[in-house]
Amino acid sequence: MKSKLLVALGVATLFLLSMSVSVFAHHGTGISYNMKKAVDVKGVVTKFAWLNPHSQLYFDVKDKDGKVTAWAAEMRAPGNLTAEGYTRKELMEKLKPGTEVTVTGNPSKSGAPVVVFIKLMTADGYCLCNNGGGGAVPKEE
Repeated sequence: MKSKLLVALGVATLFLLSMSVSVFAHHGTGISYNMKKAVDVKGVVTKFAWLNPHSQLYFDVKDKDGKVTAWAAEMRAPGNLTAEGYTRKELMEKLKPGTEVTVTGNPSKSGAPVVVFIKLMTADGYCLCNNGGGGAVPKEE
């Protein structure tokens, strides 16, 4: 009886330890991105992906010499975007390929063309604002 209890306790302990490690492993945003700095990047949407655990925005940025660099913005999960009042249909329409955008985000520490999303403005004035790294920003109408 005592050995069964010890085995059960051991299994429960291993389970709890494995759960805590995976929780901490996922949240490395502050390690990969400069959360104290925000940059504005202007480009043209190539793809918006409504995905878990993070939606993704891909866009091309042209420099003053005409060289195009592919950028990405790590966004909130679909559940968070929905809770903030956005729908998949709305974002797929507003962020379709060819849409001009200005993305504000926390840049990659490595210098890679990637940001943690804070806010986005389209050329026609649509604003997508959420709690991406830089703190809560209310949705603007």
